[in-house]
Order: sequence, then C-alpha cells, then structure tokens
Amino acid sequence: MRFEQRMYAHIKFLGLMAELYENEFEDFFHRLMCSRYPDFIDVRTAGRLGDMSADGLSLHSRKLYACYGPQTVDPYEIRKKLNKDLSGAVEKRSGEFDTFVFVHNDRRGVHPVVASLLADARDSMPLLQFEQMGSRRLWQECMQLPQMAAEDVLRCEIPIKDTTFGIGMEDLAPLLKQLQDIRAESNPLMSLPDVPVEKLDFNRIEGADREDLLRGMR
Repeated sequence: MRFEQRMYAHIKFLGLMAELYENEFEDFFHRLMCSRYPDFIDVRTAGRLGDMSADGLSLHSRKLYACYGPQTVDPYEIRKKLNKDLSGAVEKRSGEFDTFVFVHNDRRGVHPVVASLLADARDSMPLLQFEQMGSRRLWQECMQLPQMAAEDVLRCEIPIKDTTFGIGMEDLAPLLKQLQDIRAESNPLMSLPDVPVEKLDFNRIEGADREDLLRGMR
C-alpha cells in the first residue's frame, strides 16, 4: 500500500481499537491472526471445557495467546487474569507451547503491572518465553497483510487515489522533437479545404470575422 493508504488504514485501525472490548476484541484478534498466519488456530470455547486457557495457538512457532480486552484498565483484574491464564495454560496445555503471549487492547502501551507480572513469570518459569502484543504490534501485523486481507480485517475499503507525477522539460523533449519534425515536413502551400459555407451561415459568421477565419485556416 502507498503511504496515503497506510495512513487511512491507521485511522480506521485506531478507531477499531477505541471500540473493541472483551469478545469483540478477541474476534478482531482471531480475524487478524488467521489472515496473517496459516498455522494459527483461533480457539473457541466448548461447553464445560471452555477454551482450556488459550485464545489462540500457533502450531509451528509454538505460541499460546491469551487475550484481555477490558473497557477499563484495572491492575487487580489484570493480575488475576494473567495469573489465571498462565497457570491454566501450564496445567491444561503442557507441552503444546513454548511462548506465552499476553494480548491486550491498551493503546497507550504496556501497563506497569503487566510488565512486572511478565518479568516475574519469566523468572519463575525459565523454560517458557513471554511476550506481549498490544496496539502497536497488532498494527504492524495488520500492515503485513495484502490490501484485500487488510480490508477484511479492518472491515472497510482502503481507497486507491490516483497519483499525479510532476512532468519536467526532459519528459516533454521527445514530444517536442516529434512536433518539430512534423512541422518541418509540412508544406505551407498545400491546398486546404474551404470551410463549408453552410457551417459559416449556421453559426452566423459574417464580415471581418468570416474573412479572419478563412485566412486563419491557411
């Protein structure tokens, strides 16, 4: 995409991030990751099983994703959610992943509590790797998509605007040379057809104007 298209898409993306919470945010995440990675599994809930502490799995990169998209940021709720998802993933999906990714909708960045929790988890579980995916990373993933896929993810058309490029004298030189050659080859004394009289009469061209037009034809 061109720069103008990317800027338009970014405005639409930020608008989505301001409106998507809870399940809608998770749906957007699934839509994006399924378009971006063929090995991504968008895990749904299934009765009493739930989602077994995974909102998504990447088969080949062995990443487990846990989404959290609240309407208001509450450090206590963040701590409870992350600890629950992490302990549940380790218990229910042991051996299925090597990296735990905490996905959130905070557009301002990573909350200090999340940063500390991820650092603590890294120290207490050295066999696992930890990442976070917020607004900036989601946008970067979106811009790796082909235009049609990005439009599907953002739920909007990304318009294509015609671009006019500047034309300098060096660009016009071939055309001017051709016109010069044609002019040099033309015969100034060659016969020209007269302007049809009925056209002159229909347009009521009389007197000096009529003479000027006939003279100008030559």
